[in-house]
Amino acid sequence: MKNATLFLICMALLATIVALASFASAQCTSCMKEGDWSQSASNFIEGTPTSDEAVEFGPKAVRKTASQFENTTKDEEETTQGNANPAASSATSSAAQSMTAELILKSINATPALVNSTSAVKITAVFALNGSAQAENPTEIQLTATASIKDSTGKEVEKLSLIKKSGNEYSIDWNASVPAGIYSVDIAASSLLGAGNFNDVLQIEVVSSGNATIDAAPAA
Repeated sequence: MKNATLFLICMALLATIVALASFASAQCTSCMKEGDWSQSASNFIEGTPTSDEAVEFGPKAVRKTASQFENTTKDEEETTQGNANPAASSATSSAAQSMTAELILKSINATPALVNSTSAVKITAVFALNGSAQAENPTEIQLTATASIKDSTGKEVEKLSLIKKSGNEYSIDWNASVPAGIYSVDIAASSLLGAGNFNDVLQIEVVSSGNATIDAAPAA
């Protein structure tokens, strides 16, 4: 009778141990990788580890997990920045190209070349961009231009804003209400794509009497 009771107690203890081993294996992350639960239970009973890799826990495991998360986040940010860099580089390249564009004065003239005092003379200037794709399509240039008229001493007698006529041609009529003499013209122009200052590019002769019909040539 005692032997039978002892046998039943041993069997109950063994069943309890097997149940506890199965429960512990189910809760263990490393044990979840095992496909055979009975083998895991047997290893637990025999005291044999199911994996050669030590399971980390406590503050050390928390720090390691946080570090892995930070590294993953950093990698994702670098990937995002890398994908955005080509567009940023393209925009920077386009801006640099625009800033290096040079505004040039293609031609300038005054009609008539000789003008009576108090008479009008038309100043016409044509612009273009050098070093930019916009030079191939000059009609797209939008700029502001002024003409500064100076006497023989270099004193400014009048400043006029040129008006866009067609394409990149700008002109203005100057009423030469000044004493007779030789007057020089400075042109200043600017746009979003470039700017330029052109000094002494034209000379206009004002006379007391007589008319002329020959166009003025640009100053040398």
